[in-house]
Amino acid sequence: MKKHDILIEPWRGDTESKARRGTTEFRWTVSYEKDGRFYAQGFADSHAEARAAAEAYLKEQGIDLNWQSGPSESAKVLKPRSKPAVVRGLR
Repeated sequence: MKKHDILIEPWRGDTESKARRGTTEFRWTVSYEKDGRFYAQGFADSHAEARAAAEAYLKEQGIDLNWQSGPSESAKVLKPRSKPAVVRGLR
């Protein structure tokens, strides 16, 4: 069962780096369960850097990011009845 959450959002508010005031940064927020519920936040210049920082933080805390949930009893995989038709353009 997944025991962590990662939220990445654009952030134009005050950060620790006041030299960059006015530029858009990304704030990452993580929550995780490990003998209780914990939260952490940080900032990065890009979405990719924020995601990497959030994942690195969780790994430092010993959180397994390679979780896989079990099969759901309420979910059903739908398959098409036939192959989709191919429409060709007229010349």
